[in-house]
Amino acid sequence: MERKRFLNSAGMLAAYAVFSYTEFNHKFFTRLFPPGNKKKIVNLSGTHLPFLSNSSQAIFPTYLNRTITVKLKGHDVKVHALCTGTVAVKKNFFTKHGIGEFAKINILLDQYYTDYLPIWVWVIEHPDGLIVIDTGESTSIMDIDKYLKNESAFLRYQLRHACKFHVYQRDELNYQLNKISLKVEDVNLVILTHLHLDHTDGLKFFKNKEVIIGDYECNHPTNNMPSTMPVWFKPNKVNYRNNRIAVFDQAYSITESEDLLYIATPGHTHGHSSVVLKTDHFDIIFAGDTSYNQAQVITGELAGVNADYEKSTQTYQKILQYASLNKTIYLPSHDIRSGERLFNKEFLV
Repeated sequence: MERKRFLNSAGMLAAYAVFSYTEFNHKFFTRLFPPGNKKKIVNLSGTHLPFLSNSSQAIFPTYLNRTITVKLKGHDVKVHALCTGTVAVKKNFFTKHGIGEFAKINILLDQYYTDYLPIWVWVIEHPDGLIVIDTGESTSIMDIDKYLKNESAFLRYQLRHACKFHVYQRDELNYQLNKISLKVEDVNLVILTHLHLDHTDGLKFFKNKEVIIGDYECNHPTNNMPSTMPVWFKPNKVNYRNNRIAVFDQAYSITESEDLLYIATPGHTHGHSSVVLKTDHFDIIFAGDTSYNQAQVITGELAGVNADYEKSTQTYQKILQYASLNKTIYLPSHDIRSGERLFNKEFLV
């Protein structure tokens, strides 16, 4: 029994050392490969995995922006789905393969990518002011080594061999807002579901705007890239309050009327949050990366990259329970059908 316990513990530490962004492995690999170190790292799969964005075989789908009008206490309010570029991830990143934390090793060993997925940003023309949920990606990510030059070589390697991005300047959020006759200057509030760069790289447009993020996510981020955050970034760190919403219980009320709530949906990161818009006729969950598509919640399929698989499962169960009690449109940030489901008002259950 003791030997089994030792082997399990050793295996867990090995998995974290290879992939998880813990304080230990970050310091360890930063010493081996400090920022700016040009030392070549061998691909763990033994196979060259070119970015399809540099390949003639690359296929970059176009995801259409979508707009609907909902009722909030009898008033018409527009909700927009804006696509700020695309990202492809390893299939083992998208779907968990392997036992426990060893599934994270399989992400780097995987040779296959998903199709290019959208990077959605959500915009609500709320009576309290224009609200943006997550900020999308920027063209800076197209040169990962340059963009992440102040991160360790291990983190650059990790991102380069797990994800690949395709973002034109015209995909960035300022251009997308212009397409719907809005401007960056019009925005009153930015809400972040978590601190991964494909959700925060558009912060550069909002220097003088209020930004909110969960207190725990801000203080204990998972796999974020600190050097990509604006130097001026000082968000309003919020805490949930009990008895604010069915099923989830804890929430932070973003609006005075409590029709927009910030809820705890941990799993993808330890402090991940989602946003619930309670319209007169149905609810919308802007889900960030609670899952990569709606089907994962329905079937219970977990993403390989998640920080806590058990918490992800619990979050899935709460989402399904909530949707069984309230007509709910569920919108993950990388679901190829999120825009269409919003437009067609398709409910989760």
